[in-house]
Amino acid sequence: MIPPSLTRRPAPLLPALLMQAIFAVSCPATAKDADPSLAALSCLGCHTGDEDGSELYALDRIGARMIAAELRAYRAGTRQGTVMNRIAGGLDDGEIEGIARFLGEPQ
Repeated sequence: MIPPSLTRRPAPLLPALLMQAIFAVSCPATAKDADPSLAALSCLGCHTGDEDGSELYALDRIGARMIAAELRAYRAGTRQGTVMNRIAGGLDDGEIEGIARFLGEPQ
């Protein structure tokens, strides 16, 4: 008989990478040195732009200015969300600008 631990599927790699990116951005010791593209890639875990009927913004359809404004609103608490307030709360203005520039660029 095969032990159950050997028949389980391995954990998907993408969620682990996304959590690592979020952790890297939210830790004060590493946030200043973090590459904005790494933080921006974590956004794509939820905001993929897929036509799946999701209510989440597809970040490929809004520009850098709007992304930065939304992140600042979440950080300030003037826009409510389930997790975005917590994520944006750990970002400074430079990180918000870097993420917005990366995501707002035409791909």
